[in-house]
Amino acid sequence: MKRCLLILIILVLFIAGTASAANLDFSRLLLYYPCDEGTGDMLIDAAGRGFDATLSGDSFTWEAGVFGSAIRLQKANSEVKGDIIGSTGETGEISIMCWVNMTAHTTYNGIVSIASPECEASCCYRIMINPAKNPFWNAGHHVDKSLADFAFELNKWYHYALIADGVTDKIYVDGVFIGEQAEDFALPSLPEVTVYVGTGETPSAWRIENAAVDEVMVWDKALTEEEIGMVMAERLTAVDLNGKLAGTWGNLKVR
Repeated sequence: MKRCLLILIILVLFIAGTASAANLDFSRLLLYYPCDEGTGDMLIDAAGRGFDATLSGDSFTWEAGVFGSAIRLQKANSEVKGDIIGSTGETGEISIMCWVNMTAHTTYNGIVSIASPECEASCCYRIMINPAKNPFWNAGHHVDKSLADFAFELNKWYHYALIADGVTDKIYVDGVFIGEQAEDFALPSLPEVTVYVGTGETPSAWRIENAAVDEVMVWDKALTEEEIGMVMAERLTAVDLNGKLAGTWGNLKVR
């Protein structure tokens, strides 16, 4: 009897978790690099929009990540160009996020950035870590923001998310809201951009010193705290013919 009850409880929890995951609107996911290739010099866009990125630089290697593999970048980055975030000018919202684990850090380290000539110094969006190991970012224009009351540690996986709607920029670390900055700047319509993983502006500016990166995502939606938690807990595994991701629960690796 107790065994049957335990099985029933597990089944209910599994169904509840699956239903919650299904509430995510994956049609709003613009770019997704699971970083699970494990070999080669490409990051494949699992969102199914064809924005595969090419890796280049001093050193990039593959290792165990939060889910599956991760890419370790040492003065290296990926790059892809195209109409990747054009819809953010219409929705007025964006979310940029990934897992990151720094091994070395002495200066500004760019994690994910989006560049366009239409922004000052081509710097439109970026999530970075400043020399004090604080979150440092831009949201739609080249106006630097940071939070001094949180510091990343070395050799530890973190989920780092910027959520912006043109009014307020919110930073979440490991799914927890850690602070915000007023923005008051309507997100621009940018039909042609360059998306980098592993640098803060261009391949010659603020490249990652030595860090592993996993599960890179860009959405044209300001994800809620609950939605961020779903993304953190779930491994996305397939793209259906309608271009929407089908999710299944994965096993989170020990951080």
